[in-house]
Amino acid sequence: MHYIQISKVEERGILTSSYKKEIKLNTRLQKSKSVSRIKSMVLNHQGNLESQVGTILRVALFFIAIVAIIN
Repeated sequence: MHYIQISKVEERGILTSSYKKEIKLNTRLQKSKSVSRIKSMVLNHQGNLESQVGTILRVALFFIAIVAIIN
C-alpha cells in the first residue's frame, strides 16, 4: 500500500493567487470607474454642445432680425 504524501507549499512573493485575485478585482473596479467617468463626460459635453448650438441659433436669428429691420 502506497501512501500519498501531500506537502503544502507556502506561497510567497507577488505572484500568489491571492495577489492575482486582488489585482484582477482592482482592475475591474478601475474599468467600471473609467466607464462611468466616460459616460458622465459624454453626457456633460452633450449638454454643453446643445447649449452652444442654442446660443449660435439665437445670435443668428438676432442678426437676421436686425438685417430685416434695416432693409
